[in-house]
Amino acid sequence: MALGGRITPAAASLLRRCHSFSAIVSNNTTHDREAFAAMLRRVQVDLPLDRIVLAGVETLRWAAKEDAPTLLIGSRAMRREARRLEIRLVNQRPARVLLLRDTGFSYATLQRVVDAIGAGAQLIVANRDRTHPGAGGRIVPETGALLAAITACVGEGAVNVEIGKPAPALYRRACAALGIAPNDAVMIGDNPDTDIAGARQLGMGSILVGPLGTTSIERLAELPLSAWPVDWGDQKRLIDKTSNVCRSEAVARS
Repeated sequence: MALGGRITPAAASLLRRCHSFSAIVSNNTTHDREAFAAMLRRVQVDLPLDRIVLAGVETLRWAAKEDAPTLLIGSRAMRREARRLEIRLVNQRPARVLLLRDTGFSYATLQRVVDAIGAGAQLIVANRDRTHPGAGGRIVPETGALLAAITACVGEGAVNVEIGKPAPALYRRACAALGIAPNDAVMIGDNPDTDIAGARQLGMGSILVGPLGTTSIERLAELPLSAWPVDWGDQKRLIDKTSNVCRSEAVARS
């Protein structure tokens, strides 16, 4: 949907068409919702903040439920959000490590995280995405790449909690913001292992776009809703064109 910090023209077209019944569900762990909303407004898409669901923000909201000394690995925007949520940030003797995308991640940071986990700190991961596509086909390292360095030292078993897709938390929050049940929603995504796998776990319809998918964002922006190639798993449905939310109507079961 976004390349190089900009919404693609096709995604902007689709969102403008469907903005009244759409929510963003993203594994983005760099931006806060206000920054993401500003990015959307630059392409004439205006979504309420509660319909912008980001893995980084949701990880911090989850962490804010418990008062614990926290080592946060993340961007400046995420550190500001953590302070706004009154998360107790520390550099020494944390009870937990929150891992988000951090473009300043270094050997010293890796050592600090490994030491904290070795001393008993929990490891909470915003998402396992290793890369995301950048402008001009560039491969951009993501949170999962940092996680790979950490688990190379302490093992996969060190991960205590995962918040982002394909875990269900982001999908459920988006559906709640839209006022619909997960099995009345359609997830559009380009990653079968996160976007689509997570949607299927909750009984959501899904459309895989891009090189691995059956269609493209450009094509969806042109098609009538009733012609969208939605995969409903073991059900066949039609999108309800009369609804002002992304609901669907069961027409047959296989």
